[in-house]
Amino acid sequence: MGKDLHQRFLMGRSQEFGPDRCFICGVHIPVGSEVRTREHVFPKWLLRELNLWDKAVVQVDGELLAYRRLTVPCCQRCNGTDLSEIEKRVKEAFREGLQAVERLDRRDLFLWLGKIYYGLVYRESLQPRFVREQQGERLVPDEHLRSISFHHFLLQASAGLVDWVPETPGPASFHFFECLDDEDPGRRFDYMDDLFIPMLGIRMGSVGIVCVLQDWGRSEGVQQPHLEAARTMRLHPTQFREVYGRLNYMTRVSWRNKAHTIVGGKAKVTVFVGPSDDFSGRFVVEEFAQLMASHWEVPKDAIYKDGFTYSTICDISGVRNSVADHDVVFVAPHGQTGLWPAHRVDLRAFSSDSDE
Repeated sequence: MGKDLHQRFLMGRSQEFGPDRCFICGVHIPVGSEVRTREHVFPKWLLRELNLWDKAVVQVDGELLAYRRLTVPCCQRCNGTDLSEIEKRVKEAFREGLQAVERLDRRDLFLWLGKIYYGLVYRESLQPRFVREQQGERLVPDEHLRSISFHHFLLQASAGLVDWVPETPGPASFHFFECLDDEDPGRRFDYMDDLFIPMLGIRMGSVGIVCVLQDWGRSEGVQQPHLEAARTMRLHPTQFREVYGRLNYMTRVSWRNKAHTIVGGKAKVTVFVGPSDDFSGRFVVEEFAQLMASHWEVPKDAIYKDGFTYSTICDISGVRNSVADHDVVFVAPHGQTGLWPAHRVDLRAFSSDSDE
């Protein structure tokens, strides 16, 4: 269906796979082609600003891949024209801070974050699952890329070929959080996403964003006490993972694939968006605790007991847990287990009454 959608409405652009195809427009760009470039999934300016060149991202198989090697094939036009202007505007906003990022055009922010999400999936589709079988099974099969073809279709808005009505809120929900910054570059960045639900969380210095890429603003009005509290705080890295985990769980249990009316035109294609469904669904505490444990990289039993799960943001009475800096170590309530990024810290160095 995805390829038919591209062929029906975009003609010269398609969703293609493999190391010789532009990950955005699908054009054939074999090695040696004068229009072939490499697009850094996380842009070079961000790698420089946050000193990420020698850091690594965790792939779906648990292996590490250096950010400097996290590139995808891209044609000269997509890289140097269509995406570059968006990149400049995002970079300028990031350097100004959270309020400037919040003021960014929603289309720019969707395309920038959506490119990162799709670029990561595309990069893993180029990676062999087994090192000894370079031409064998991929970490992410082509079938999964086809399953997110509508997201790829929307990314063609970067070339001005796709539009949506109404213009606002657009394809995504954005949740903004102010985060604690730090002089240590290793503490200034974090990234999480969901392979099966199109959403991501990214923390860049003091800027924290959780984005659900295709729920058309549906989750932005959600009222949840921990999220409301988090929006009034400067979040520790452990706390930012909690707000991502909460939105991740709520999105998973309420996810709906919507059908849209698409109308072709001479200059561009228009996606007509119908009324939004309520952002609602079940909330099973033990299920949420299991998901949260995976984000904090601890056993579920370390944060869940007798139907209750631990929160780093506020207690059951709503009292906020504001902390001053990154040096605070959050400790799980059941056992002496630190929560990410302190999940490997030797907690014997801390007294039993350490600040949680």
